[in-house]
Amino acid sequence: MKLEDKLYWSKVFLGIFVGFFSAFLRLHEPTSMIAIMVAVFIYVVYSVLSPFVFRAQRDYLKTKKPYITGLAAYFLIWLVSWILFYNILFG
Repeated sequence: MKLEDKLYWSKVFLGIFVGFFSAFLRLHEPTSMIAIMVAVFIYVVYSVLSPFVFRAQRDYLKTKKPYITGLAAYFLIWLVSWILFYNILFG
């Protein structure tokens, strides 16, 4: 599996986990902005650390690819899983 594939799929699974976490802890309760900020913060931290976890080469770290690979998938999966898990748990 290529490094980009590992980054992409790990961000998809992270989106599912963060969606469940957001629903379970009811992070939308004073405002939904808290859940959005938590999701963005986790994505940024993971995007910075994940190339080191997967042992990326230095040339790869100088590009934007570690940060934008899986960006849309993460947020779409996070949003869908947040809504789905919230409705399953509290609906």
